[in-house]
Amino acid sequence: MDDAKHVHIAEMAHIFAASDEGPRAKAELTEAERGLYENIILLCANCHRVVDKIPDKYPDGLIRIWKLEHAGRINAAFGIKKFKNRPELRIEIERLLGENKEVHEMIGPDLDYRSNPEAPEADMWKARVRSTIIPNSNLMIRILDANVDLLDDCEKKVVAKFKMHVRGLILRHIEGWDQVNIMFPKEIESIGV
Repeated sequence: MDDAKHVHIAEMAHIFAASDEGPRAKAELTEAERGLYENIILLCANCHRVVDKIPDKYPDGLIRIWKLEHAGRINAAFGIKKFKNRPELRIEIERLLGENKEVHEMIGPDLDYRSNPEAPEADMWKARVRSTIIPNSNLMIRILDANVDLLDDCEKKVVAKFKMHVRGLILRHIEGWDQVNIMFPKEIESIGV
């Protein structure tokens, strides 16, 4: 293969069409609703073309079942479970947050080496962001998404901020962007309390 870093073969397909003229159109949806995550599924280019060319054979209900089944397989593969109540959810979130907090307190960028990016601690911090903090944070996001029905509206907003923070960590520590990230939303520490 050539110099391409990432090759994406998936395409974002609308369950209900992006316009009133498209396949499985639903006129009562607003433009914003048509672009929501709930109305998008990833398909290969061939499947995307087929489901849009023969929409009667592939109704929205079937496509939504595909999406739910796929999410279930991914969650099962990563050990993501649906909790019965907020205290169960809280225990798992606390465990992951606790590990991340421990790493941050031991070698985080708020320590004395902050003014010296060449310090060995800076390299240790970058490595632990990649090996611990980002994976734990992504796991928290998947758990919170799978259990969104246990969250109140304020907590859902906190989760959205947390997602932006984690995306910033990925951009900086994995993709090499040199940009300022939004601060860690401290409110995430009280999710499920």
